[in-house]
Amino acid sequence: LGDVYKRQIDDSSFLRRLYLDLTGLLPSSDRVRSFLADREPTKRERLVDELLSDDLAYTEHWLTFWNDLLRNDYDGTGFITGGRTQISEWLYDSLRSNKPFDVMVRELVAPPDKSSAGFINGIKWRGTVSAGQTLPIQFSQSLSQSFLGINMKCASCHDSFIDRWTLADAYSLAAIYAEEPLELHRCDKATGEMAKAAWIFPEIGQIDPESSHDARLQALADLMTHQENGRVPRTIVNRLWGQLLGHGIVHPLDAMQTEPWNSDLLDWLASDFQEHAYDIKHTLRRIVTSVAYQSRTAHHEVSVDTADYAFDGPSPKRLTAEQFVDAIWQISGTAPLSWDCLLYTSDAADDLLCV
Repeated sequence: LGDVYKRQIDDSSFLRRLYLDLTGLLPSSDRVRSFLADREPTKRERLVDELLSDDLAYTEHWLTFWNDLLRNDYDGTGFITGGRTQISEWLYDSLRSNKPFDVMVRELVAPPDKSSAGFINGIKWRGTVSAGQTLPIQFSQSLSQSFLGINMKCASCHDSFIDRWTLADAYSLAAIYAEEPLELHRCDKATGEMAKAAWIFPEIGQIDPESSHDARLQALADLMTHQENGRVPRTIVNRLWGQLLGHGIVHPLDAMQTEPWNSDLLDWLASDFQEHAYDIKHTLRRIVTSVAYQSRTAHHEVSVDTADYAFDGPSPKRLTAEQFVDAIWQISGTAPLSWDCLLYTSDAADDLLCV
């Protein structure tokens, strides 16, 4: 990173980048002046800590990332009313309290109550659906993509053409969730073969297919958060790196079988994440205080193929829709003064969230 080190961004650019990445907001004019006037050598690290400790701004900004990752959607065209149970309140509280990621995974995979059950329960579609849209298959697909960086959608219909996952693998995961015997369907045609609940990385353990539905989910949660399961921490730190720097260490983010452009970096971040109790804010701080994050934006065209990628600074990123609207409101002073949706309050009376 020698050349990258020489291309460090100035304080003004760092301030704007960090605010947008950690809170989704622009810094106020007063904050800009005070930061630029600060001559202390640790001011960037102190700013990182300041923004990460702003629980409300951090949570409301990062909700978008987690809503997308966990498919936390709202009812509407395509599925019946009540066909999806939202996890908004659980997710908001989890981010606000900086809940350890392994605890989040456990509560999503084996929900202790209804508040986090919407992730594994998926969408109950209107009418008859294909075999690839049933609730158990949705479970297999969502679990694989969100936490393991595996696209199991192809393998839910037939053996994958692009990686090693098979129809049997997809249905093995689905059978962990299924409450009834589950028959394999290849390209929507029944095969006569019945799925057997199984974990797809048996090196660290296996699931008893004869155990109860809840016991299977609990066993899966144990395997997902097993200390020797490196796939889960690597997948999430890769997503965080990609979110902040515009390009994953493994890219695309949902194809973790792809060779990383720097395997040592990925391994170190994942190991450090585990050693610090799966603390998401800790890893965010690691990344944004790095030379890589604080370098000038790369201006060359980068391939989405990791094999052709060479790090030369963060990739250009567009503002998200939420960042753009908030920026307009901040600059113009036209933010709405009242809410137009149902609200719930968290642990503070002034802490409100649309659901």
